[in-house]
Amino acid sequence: MAKEKRPQAARRAALKALLAASAALAASCGTQAERPYDEARMKMQQVSQQLEAGTIVVGKTRVTGVPMATGADGQVWLPIEHAARALNMQVRELRDGYAIGDTDAAYRLRLGDRNAMSGGRVVQLPSAPQSIGGKSSVSAESLTALLETPVRWNAQSRELRFTPIQDSAKSSTQRGISMQMSETSRPQTIGGRYGTLSAADADKLLSLARRFLGTPYDFGSGTYESTKRFDCSSFTQYVFEKVGVSLPRTSREQGQLGRSVSESDLQPGDLLFFYTPGRFDSNKVVGHVSIFAGNGKMIHTYGDPGVVIDEFNDYWKGRFLFAKRVL
Repeated sequence: MAKEKRPQAARRAALKALLAASAALAASCGTQAERPYDEARMKMQQVSQQLEAGTIVVGKTRVTGVPMATGADGQVWLPIEHAARALNMQVRELRDGYAIGDTDAAYRLRLGDRNAMSGGRVVQLPSAPQSIGGKSSVSAESLTALLETPVRWNAQSRELRFTPIQDSAKSSTQRGISMQMSETSRPQTIGGRYGTLSAADADKLLSLARRFLGTPYDFGSGTYESTKRFDCSSFTQYVFEKVGVSLPRTSREQGQLGRSVSESDLQPGDLLFFYTPGRFDSNKVVGHVSIFAGNGKMIHTYGDPGVVIDEFNDYWKGRFLFAKRVL
């Protein structure tokens, strides 16, 4: 009996060894198949584990204590909310991503998507925004592409330097806007050139605009037909379209059209452009547009209670950039 047990014990030992070898082989194959995922996950862990405070510098202004992360490739990332503040803008979370702007969305971007929007144009980012340390973040390299202004990282001082964006009546807010604008988005004037419409035409525009008093405000609003809401530039775009003038979607792009007019030469129907004062005095980016209504008043929307008629008073003159005539 003892002799018979030995072969059985040997067979069991051999089977056990075979099973162990098979398991080791399966584990090895599994590791090979999962390696790309593991490497990507490891890279993300390396980024998230390097969260440290850094400094944002815009002009003469320095903001310290900004959470930043450095990737394995040396690229620096910062939360989208802090990037928006560097622009003196707000960030809003939308159903399909994030919008950056003042009273309309100047920029849009989504996590995991390299395609972003700058005004009405698609901009391909070098790196897709991603969640790092629980915050939706964007790389400095991608900010340079999106804003079309240098955003430089100094690893030694841990400083991220934004070149201030300055909008003016004569500047091109974004490289290539005038060249890439479609024919349908160029202003189509009834009179053939700016400033040829009559006072009756301006009255028609303002009469139409007043019909929407009280219409709710919605940042980054869709079309009025689908939402029954406006933001500042979708409102101007909508009412000007009704009198034969086609405007692009954002206030920054609208500011690149038409003929510049001085504050002392304003006429009803002129577009007024403003910036957001406060955080960075050196950064004056168009963030709001309204329609001059005559007699020191303007019609626009920027929050509750929606479309309103306001005085073009010291508050608004304090953030006024320039005026354009597109009628």
